[in-house]
Amino acid sequence: MTSADDRIATTPNPEATFNDLLTYAELLNTPRLARLYSYILRHGPVEIEAIKTDLDMAHSTTYKYIGQLEEMGVLTRDEDVTPATVTVNPIRLQLDTEHGEVLATPTLVDAIGRQLDTEDIRVFVERQGIAKLAAALHYTLRIMAGELTQRTAATKLGVHPVEGMTVFTALQDVVEEAASYDPYLERPE
Repeated sequence: MTSADDRIATTPNPEATFNDLLTYAELLNTPRLARLYSYILRHGPVEIEAIKTDLDMAHSTTYKYIGQLEEMGVLTRDEDVTPATVTVNPIRLQLDTEHGEVLATPTLVDAIGRQLDTEDIRVFVERQGIAKLAAALHYTLRIMAGELTQRTAATKLGVHPVEGMTVFTALQDVVEEAASYDPYLERPE
């Protein structure tokens, strides 16, 4: 039998859960913030000047987004070294919905940020939206695992086969790179 104290100790922290949800929502709705997060995750610890140069970001924009990530609780500054460096934590959000379990990892955040640099992803998001991109990433993982063909996945996704195949190919590049920095990625075998 479990005591009330045991149940309280094992109850999830609703505030932390909703903060994670809000963090993901901000990253998924702000491609430049998502791109910065992904860059720091891949290259961290990284100097702020390197971020500005490599991502071709204005000084004020870089510091604005770094401050935002810091406020979200995912970025840490190390000012004990000169010049100061920043790192981010890989974040994971798992939701149990009436449609099944949904898992969002840094790979999805990277895909969101890639729409700034990868035309195939940008056009797909403009036409289909972020939710469809998340679903396309899910199907991309299944394609890479050999569970589906691109044509079958496009049908399940509800898009024209050419549009599906185009985005799956672009997302395969994201997944292949994510294998090195996303500890939550369900890697294709």
